[in-house]
Amino acid sequence: MRKIASAAVFAACFGVSGGVQAADLSLKDTPVSAYAPALQWPSFYIGGHIGGVRGNIDVTDVFDYHGDPRADNSVESTGLITGVQLGYNLQSGNFVYGIEADLGYLNLSGDKKAALPNPTGVAENDISAKYSTSGGLYGDLTGRLGYATGSTLVYAKGGVAFLNAKMNSDYVGANCTTTYDCNGRAAATPSNFGFESSDTLYGWTLGFGVEYALSPSWSLKLEYQHFDFGSLSSSYAGTDTFACRFNDGTCTSTLHGKTDADITADAVMVGLNYQFNFGGDR
Repeated sequence: MRKIASAAVFAACFGVSGGVQAADLSLKDTPVSAYAPALQWPSFYIGGHIGGVRGNIDVTDVFDYHGDPRADNSVESTGLITGVQLGYNLQSGNFVYGIEADLGYLNLSGDKKAALPNPTGVAENDISAKYSTSGGLYGDLTGRLGYATGSTLVYAKGGVAFLNAKMNSDYVGANCTTTYDCNGRAAATPSNFGFESSDTLYGWTLGFGVEYALSPSWSLKLEYQHFDFGSLSSSYAGTDTFACRFNDGTCTSTLHGKTDADITADAVMVGLNYQFNFGGDR
């Protein structure tokens, strides 16, 4: 009986011990995800972006060329936008908010030819123009506000923006009366004027996008952004000497005025970000 009692006690102890060990083993063997992208967006990040941009430049031209015409034209432009971005996110529940800065190149290449008839109706005073535009270095500083679900962040952004822009204005004066070309006679010698203006413009931007976590460190985004860079204004004046049938065969034309080019652009971009603390503790 003593041996049987000892065996029963041993079996009971072994069973309790084994149960504890089994329970401990089952807890240790429970898989724990090393990366749960939900609600894990707070981080400093840096990345790059590239895309296409379509711009519109509304040109108002007020000038004096044997009268005071005014011309309003619109120049459409297309190009490439590329650059780098860096920012920082904070998070409260599902809401993600932060600040982001972009710096890069925004090319707005476009041109428009325009006939600028003089309001006096005298063909001698008519002039034509060609406006050409291009962009350059751009940047923005925006605030971001988004909503995160799982690996996906949907956000809106807005803030200030700048662009280094350039516009060329080339004019050709008819001079038809002074060079026998009002009615298809001898070929005219036109007056030619060329002016260039460039400046750093400051305006605003608004946009929205979606960002997806590829891994604990990398995320991919698709973004739309609208820019309004304000107006590129330039005053100009020029003189051109040409051959004519008066004044011993030499005549002079003068042209002076002011252009205002209001520049807006819409861009669609893809970007890749590296998150320095994305996913929390790793």
